[in-house]
Amino acid sequence: MAQYRTRRVPVDGVLLIDKPPDVTSHDVVARVRRQVRPLVKKVGHAGTLDPFATGLLVVVVGKATKIARFFVDLPKEYVCTVRFGIASDTGDLTGRLTETGRSATLAEVEAVLGRFLGRIEQRVPMTSAVKIDGERLYRKAHRGEVVETPIKEIEITAIEILSFDEPEQAMRCRIACSKGTYVRQLAIDIGEAVGAGAHLHSLSRTAVGELRLEDAQPLDVFESTIADQGGPEGGIAGLLAPGRALDFLPTLDISAAQVAAIRNGARVPGAAPGPVCLSHRGELVAVYEPVDDGRSLKPVVVF
Repeated sequence: MAQYRTRRVPVDGVLLIDKPPDVTSHDVVARVRRQVRPLVKKVGHAGTLDPFATGLLVVVVGKATKIARFFVDLPKEYVCTVRFGIASDTGDLTGRLTETGRSATLAEVEAVLGRFLGRIEQRVPMTSAVKIDGERLYRKAHRGEVVETPIKEIEITAIEILSFDEPEQAMRCRIACSKGTYVRQLAIDIGEAVGAGAHLHSLSRTAVGELRLEDAQPLDVFESTIADQGGPEGGIAGLLAPGRALDFLPTLDISAAQVAAIRNGARVPGAAPGPVCLSHRGELVAVYEPVDDGRSLKPVVVF
């Protein structure tokens, strides 16, 4: 009788990786992809971290690459260090640093932080990936060009000072904010508000929605675990099932009779304000989103 090889481990899901410094988000994806091949080929991430930054990188594997945008839209939390009295042409420690000759006190910083809470306008920095005239701003910046960048609305729900070292002019703080917030620009703006200048000296992302850095694994640990077990066939270390990772979305229970049709991409009658998980007996079958007619749902991804 013919023998058929079947997959024994899940290959679609979400990895929480603690990104090391001096590695790009693209590099992390490439290194994860090398570990999980040939079992799965598609790997992506849900929200870039700058090379100098560390912390939580949400890596999506297999069919879960199609749900990356749902994580991008979630609020974020960071722990960072802002250095006063030193300006940077990039807003962070990787740029050309210039001493301003001025300093800030804790009282002065506390007096201005309220200006940056709530819904505020923030200018997009020149080092961002936003496109102007069809070209990303950071490419213009690398050529020394300076253009007027757009202003966008963001929301900052918390700026908590964790420590303030006045001799070192270093403030360590926790920031909770909406997607699209540029923490380096926030450091620049706070520095200007106190009249001392400032730059972002360190940055670590600690949360994406309910996903937390403490649940992430260092990249080298992930790689060594896969290597020690002889490849991904024994399981992809730390892989979260899509349903677990998407538990912040509403769930619609479906009947057994609907499962086959949904797995074939059929639309479902009903209305929802946004994406919804379709589940049968606790197992995620698909993610659907509303259609323009407002009376039905269409598939985003089927598992």
